[in-house]
Amino acid sequence: MENPPQKLDLIVPRGGEKLIAFVKEHASCPVIVSGRGNNFVYVDTDADLQMALDIIVNGKTSKISACNALDKVLVSRDLPRKQEFLQHLIQSLKKHNVEILTDAKLEGLEGTSLMDGQKVWYEEFLDYKILIGQVPDLEEAVKTINTYGGGHSAVIITNNEEKAEEFMTAVDSAAVYHNASSRFTDGGEFGLGGELAISTDKLHQRGPIGLQHLVTNKWYVRGNGEIR
Repeated sequence: MENPPQKLDLIVPRGGEKLIAFVKEHASCPVIVSGRGNNFVYVDTDADLQMALDIIVNGKTSKISACNALDKVLVSRDLPRKQEFLQHLIQSLKKHNVEILTDAKLEGLEGTSLMDGQKVWYEEFLDYKILIGQVPDLEEAVKTINTYGGGHSAVIITNNEEKAEEFMTAVDSAAVYHNASSRFTDGGEFGLGGELAISTDKLHQRGPIGLQHLVTNKWYVRGNGEIR
């Protein structure tokens, strides 16, 4: 890749963070980063709690090795029936043998353990493991996701359309969801055919990438003596 025998137009590394970092360091052509996950769900005060439960369990347990799997859950401090919801969520995740961590604001919930330092917020688990935290409001949820998330996928669960629009506009991720699982971030699911990567770069293509996103423009200009 550093001294190829023929010209390379583009490299799309598919693998872990070490492979991606190696390719970015040594490649002599453009690289599309098929990035890490570390995806978040925010459960808003206006959320349908059964919907939230279903989306979280699906996002975490349906395929733990996928980059679109769920790693972090943010719950609004003022969520109605919050304790009841958290108990049901913990019980549901435990049925799938998910290890449940919490931040200090939710410390002491039965069946959970306190996270080991702030660095955990940055981790993509790729395992039966999840972190549940509490935020005061939507603004803080967006700030948390933009600080720690992988820029891959983020979800808001709410019946409030204005809050959903605010969240989806403000969150800096390749795919943002309103009342749907992060597991849909996939080339096939998005109708792009065979997926080559899910890019967390902003140029030249972001999110799921199909073959049509690996081409560039070529202008054919035919004239008959025109001048400018």
